[in-house]
Amino acid sequence: MSQICTHTNCNEEGTFPAPRDPRNIGERQYFCATHIKEFNKKWNGLDGFNEEEIFSMRQTSTWDRPTWKAGVNGDSPAGQQMKFKTTQELYEFFKSRHKQSQKVKVSHSSKAVPPDVHEACVIFAIDNPFIGIVKIKQRYLTLVKQHHPDVNKGSKTSEDMVKRINVAYHILTDYSKMDKT
Repeated sequence: MSQICTHTNCNEEGTFPAPRDPRNIGERQYFCATHIKEFNKKWNGLDGFNEEEIFSMRQTSTWDRPTWKAGVNGDSPAGQQMKFKTTQELYEFFKSRHKQSQKVKVSHSSKAVPPDVHEACVIFAIDNPFIGIVKIKQRYLTLVKQHHPDVNKGSKTSEDMVKRINVAYHILTDYSKMDKT
């Protein structure tokens, strides 16, 4: 069924739907290509609403999607107990392990690497820590996007994995900078 443009004195075909009223945006009217542009320039979705009505709209602004409190798993950031106070502290822990460790072999590598570098390779699912900083960074970005808690509905497992990925990234980039032989 073909519609005629709603604009007065226009007989063009109305193929572009637009809301008829801000209070009932489901009720549609149709405009031609020329008049839909005019309509869009003038349209004010809040026209006719008072201040109280506008602020009450904030209640449903998430379209009934679930939201999470700030912090981890609903706990406030202050209520979280971490073994390490900062990411830097966690990084330093693994760095000290690196210095104390004995060397082990990573598959497909002719060089022996410390256990924490081997563990970082496992986290990054790479066989060789000598692939270069650019490729390590690309892998890092891919893993963080995949495991980020926001993508995984605030999952504690995802949060822990991102922490491990961050530490592994520091270990691999430091090792790549140290080992130029």
